[in-house]
Amino acid sequence: MKKILALVLALAMMAVLACSAIAEQPTYHFEIVSKGFQSTYWQAVLKGTEARTKEINDEAGYEKITFQFVGPDAESNVAQQVSQFESAVNANPAAIGFAAVDQEAFVDLIAQAQSKNIPIIGFDSGVPGAPEGAVYANASTDNYAAGGVAAEGMWAKIKDRIAAAEGQVRIGEVNQEATGESVTNRGKGFIDKIIELAAAEGWGCAVIGNEYYVNGTTGAVVPEADAKIIIEVRVPSATYVDLCATEASVILNEEDTIAIFGSNQVAAEGVLVANESLYVCGSGDDEIIAVGFDSGSTIKAAVSDGTMYGAVTQAPVGIGRVLVDLLLASAEGQEVKDTDTGCAFYTAENINNEEIAQNLYD
Repeated sequence: MKKILALVLALAMMAVLACSAIAEQPTYHFEIVSKGFQSTYWQAVLKGTEARTKEINDEAGYEKITFQFVGPDAESNVAQQVSQFESAVNANPAAIGFAAVDQEAFVDLIAQAQSKNIPIIGFDSGVPGAPEGAVYANASTDNYAAGGVAAEGMWAKIKDRIAAAEGQVRIGEVNQEATGESVTNRGKGFIDKIIELAAAEGWGCAVIGNEYYVNGTTGAVVPEADAKIIIEVRVPSATYVDLCATEASVILNEEDTIAIFGSNQVAAEGVLVANESLYVCGSGDDEIIAVGFDSGSTIKAAVSDGTMYGAVTQAPVGIGRVLVDLLLASAEGQEVKDTDTGCAFYTAENINNEEIAQNLYD
């Protein structure tokens, strides 16, 4: 009887110790505020976030990480994202993941998070202009460089046509907005790279249209009357495909337009919607060369059939995975740093290559 009692007591002690050990295992809750759910791009980021969280929890043997992933109805809905970010700060999480739709609207709220010692990890567009030290690191594509990749991909297709043209030619650019870092830097990177490539051939460029992009270029421009290439930039009043289509239609209807760039999924799909009634885009030498950004079933289909010559893909699933790693490391007090998640230009010729396909989403 004494031996049985001793065994029971020993098992009880082991159970208490086990429960105590489990209770001492660290757990972390993260609040993640994205730029929206209006495109499958953000769903792909969420997919990567979920996958990496599951891996970490499986490796730990318990629910080490939990998170809430939110975003506004549209990337133009700054007020909604402000409310969501405020709720994230008030939740006092171990860290916050944040992709800002407006660079200026969150300064005070970010300062509040900083006063609470809540690490902020930027992703996709990041949080430019945040108080110094508030954003520990960013998981994102170098958007300015990515805009240049789009320009180079387009340039390879249109260079000879520009050389053969007797007069001016027009390259259009549709940006869904002029506030978020990802789209604005991408748009400026595209413009500056076109100007650079044109200058190497002895051709001058003029930039017209939306003032933000006209004034934001760092390339050397010439007066419109003296330009070989007119770069026309148009931005809709809100971030919706149909409004981007309206702006794209204006460019596509210009007689001297030879190419057009849609700087993200919404803008690129707007170009394709505009083309549905105009039938001017394609990959032939007498068609308007359309280049997009991001992925999605609509863009992938258009690239595959040649309606859209090519597009630049980021690695949205990878962004979500890297974001979780940076959030966890910052919450654990480890040093973190910006991580470039990369991009690539794809056309009908390489869309099915493994290195490209793994970065495409529906």
